Amino acid sequence: MAGDPSQILKKIGLKVTKNREQVLSILQGSPRPLNHQEIMEKLPKEESWDRVTIYRALSDLEEKDLLNSLHSTDRVTYFELKSDGNHIVSKAHGHLICNNCGKIECIDDPWNGIPSTKQLKGFSTESVEIVFRGKCRNCQ
Repeated sequence: MAGDPSQILKKIGLKVTKNREQVLSILQGSPRPLNHQEIMEKLPKEESWDRVTIYRALSDLEEKDLLNSLHSTDRVTYFELKSDGNHIVSKAHGHLICNNCGKIECIDDPWNGIPSTKQLKGFSTESVEIVFRGKCRNCQ
């Protein structure tokens, strides 16, 4: 997803900080959801990063509806970019979550079994989550 992190932060009314910019930039470049530890590992090594401040940055971005959060079975939260401040940027997709190792994978076509628009008529949808839980190939 393209978009200057500082401009996105300004647009949504958050103060521009290096922590928020870095977290947003890392999630922009990730093809899959990342947890806090994975984000910490991707931060530039030449600087010192406070773990709590990075948690706060993630929380701030999620509160502003820029991020989706997913919870694995091992109680680890994973984050993925949802919006650029104006538009939804991640196409609708589901997730596979391994009950054994906690790995999360994105799936592009989870729509089998999803209610039709006719079934949803008169229902005001605010969010949709499609999560399949089981065991990944490595854990079977």
